[in-house]
Amino acid sequence: MDTTIYLIRHSVRYDVKNIIDEYNTTEDKHLKNQKLVLTPLGEKRAEILSNEEELQNIDVAYASHYVRTLQTAKYLLEKQNLKINIDERFGERESGKPNDDVYPNWYELQYKDENFKTEGGESQLDVRNRVSQAFFEAVEKNRGKRIAIFAHDYAISFFLLKWCKVVEVNANRKLTLSFNDKIIFDKVMQMPEVFKLIIDGNNNPKSIELIEFDDLK
Repeated sequence: MDTTIYLIRHSVRYDVKNIIDEYNTTEDKHLKNQKLVLTPLGEKRAEILSNEEELQNIDVAYASHYVRTLQTAKYLLEKQNLKINIDERFGERESGKPNDDVYPNWYELQYKDENFKTEGGESQLDVRNRVSQAFFEAVEKNRGKRIAIFAHDYAISFFLLKWCKVVEVNANRKLTLSFNDKIIFDKVMQMPEVFKLIIDGNNNPKSIELIEFDDLK
């Protein structure tokens, strides 16, 4: 029995330096990152996304524990009368200590070396392992259904590397991915972004594709 999964990157969020003048708190940077909210444009794009024909008739929805994934999901949840399942394993990669001075090519390295990471951070492999665990648990509980998972840039792209190959990646963050020798992604990851996966009864992907919407370009 085939299961359809939509991996949805959150909508447009604020960059912390563009919204916060002073942050007087003892919270660490990971918690601060989790609290970042959508911009007004991000809210509009999330609402537009919820009306796309491709994303109707969702049976079950999941999201990371970040505010921005919940804010992106809320319009679809409201429209389709759904509740959300929160799973921190769909959260974004923990970046660790800044390393631009030591590894100026860190962006490319993290895609080329699945074990590359800095102190306190996660590698591509670390992220893929935890997302995979949550992903297949969701599939097992919802065989034959249509599942929406609201997650993040690296959480999604690193997970896709379970089956996809990196054809090219550069410092400008353009990423080219292929599946079964066919290019499925060839640009910079946008907010939001939607990948559609059809998973068979043996947990193998029958297809992986990028779904683009004209009104969100």
